[in-house]
Amino acid sequence: MDSNALKRTAVAVLQYDSRFSNVKNELYPIVSRSTVNCIPQYEFTTKSYQHWEDVEIRVPVPMISKANELKSKIDTLIKYVYEESDEYAIRDVELRPKIIDSDVSLEVSNSVKFDRIQDVIVQGIRDARYLIWVAVAWFSNEILYQELLNKKEDGLNIRVIVSNEDSNQALLPKIQENFECVVVPHTGKWGTNRMHDKFCIVDLDYIMHGSYNWTKAANYNGETLVTTVDRELVRNFADEFLKMYNRNR
Repeated sequence: MDSNALKRTAVAVLQYDSRFSNVKNELYPIVSRSTVNCIPQYEFTTKSYQHWEDVEIRVPVPMISKANELKSKIDTLIKYVYEESDEYAIRDVELRPKIIDSDVSLEVSNSVKFDRIQDVIVQGIRDARYLIWVAVAWFSNEILYQELLNKKEDGLNIRVIVSNEDSNQALLPKIQENFECVVVPHTGKWGTNRMHDKFCIVDLDYIMHGSYNWTKAANYNGETLVTTVDRELVRNFADEFLKMYNRNR
């Protein structure tokens, strides 16, 4: 089956077919952002001259864990949409990560509990098509800054919220010059209360959040990063982002 037609139909089914209404919010961000490949196999089916065909779903790296959790639901969707022909019939649906499209400079220690978080964030940034909103207390990672700058040059809306920290000062002028940026001051009687968020919203479709600050040092710590595609939760994070952004402009 034509790969592009299969993807377009699957996305449309999630939008309009009521039998998938209970999984639409979970599957739509994943399927719509994935690449679909129909791969013919050498083996024949029980029909004369008909071959098996596997459907490969290449999922953006930040969403692959969630996609694996939803594998059975994705299988049901793809097999429902797939149109068998005299030449091909569907055999299997495989989930694989989207190929990283260029080299990423890595500075990651092998002792990190959940390593390669920087790679996942880079791929999340590259996956964005419309907007990226970042709220992170500490931001001094030049690699992640450059990835955002590349997306700005592609015309995306980039907004950044950071805390007023001494360690942010080296990179902050460039962030403020190139992006819509607000700096959140310390508060409280002793000036020790600070914004401590660490999340990134991509296209209002999903968020990457956890303990990871956008610093080089974070690559050597025991950090966590979670990707969430729940539309209601993403909306809540977006509401909080706008509150902080407007309050501190």
